[in-house]
Amino acid sequence: MLIQPLGHSVLSGFWLAQLLNIVIIALAIRMLLKYLWRTPAMPVIGMFLLVILIGNALGQLGFYTFGYLLSKLTPILFVSVVVIFHEEIKDLLGTMGRNIRRIIGHRDMIEKSDIESLVESCVLLRKLHLGGLFVMEREESLVNVYGDPVTLDRLDIDPHVVASILQPPGLLHDGAIIISNGRIVGARAILPLSRKTFFGRSRANRPSAALGTRHRAAIGITEVSDAIAVVVSEETGNFSIAHDGILEENIGLDDLGDRLVELTSEGEVS
Repeated sequence: MLIQPLGHSVLSGFWLAQLLNIVIIALAIRMLLKYLWRTPAMPVIGMFLLVILIGNALGQLGFYTFGYLLSKLTPILFVSVVVIFHEEIKDLLGTMGRNIRRIIGHRDMIEKSDIESLVESCVLLRKLHLGGLFVMEREESLVNVYGDPVTLDRLDIDPHVVASILQPPGLLHDGAIIISNGRIVGARAILPLSRKTFFGRSRANRPSAALGTRHRAAIGITEVSDAIAVVVSEETGNFSIAHDGILEENIGLDDLGDRLVELTSEGEVS
C-alpha cells in the first residue's frame, strides 16, 4: 500500500500539484536572485529578510512586543523597498518579457554582410587607435532610451565612414553609434550606465575590475532593452560584446563576427 500523507497518495494529483507548486516557486526565487544579486537592491532586501527572520525568532522566544511591532512595520518596509527600487523592478519585468519573446522567436535585425562590415569597422578603429561603441537595435525601439543623438540618414556600415564619425575632435566622436536594420541611424547617443556593482559575463570567469564609461554604457543599454552593444577599447584595442546585461570581454577577431551572428540569430523564427 502506498504511503498516504494528509490522506492523499504520493502519486495523486494533490501531491503532484504541490510538487509543481514548489518547482515554480523555486524557479521564481532563482530568477529574482539571479537578477538582483549584483544590484544595489540586494543588500537592502537581504537586511529586510534578516529583520523578519530575527523578529519571528524573537517572537517565538516570548518577545511579543517586538514581534507585534515588526508585524505592523513589515508592510511599510515592503512598500518602501518597492518605491526605492522601482527602477530595478521595472528592469526585471522587462527582462522577463524579453526572455519570453526570445522563446517565442524574433526576426533577424541585421544581415550577415552588415555584421561583416561592422567587424571590419572595429578592425579599422583598432588600427587607428580609436575607441567605439556600437548599439544594434533589435525588436525594441531605443528612441526613448538613449539621449539626444544626432540623426543620420540610414548610412551604410562602411569602415571609413565609421572611422570619420569617431575621429576626434569631431562633434560625433563621443557617445554611441546606433544601428537599426543594418544601417547607421544615429551617432553621439548618450546611453544609460549600468547600475550593477559587479559585472559578470558568460564566456569567461570575471572581467577586469575597472570598466570605463564606454563599457558600462554598453552593459546599461542591454539591461533596459534587447539591444546588442559592441565596444572597441581605445586603450587596449580589445573587442567586447554586451547583451542581456552581460559583458563578454577580450573577444578575438576570429570570434567577433561569429558571436554577433549567433546572438542576432537567437530565437529566429524559421
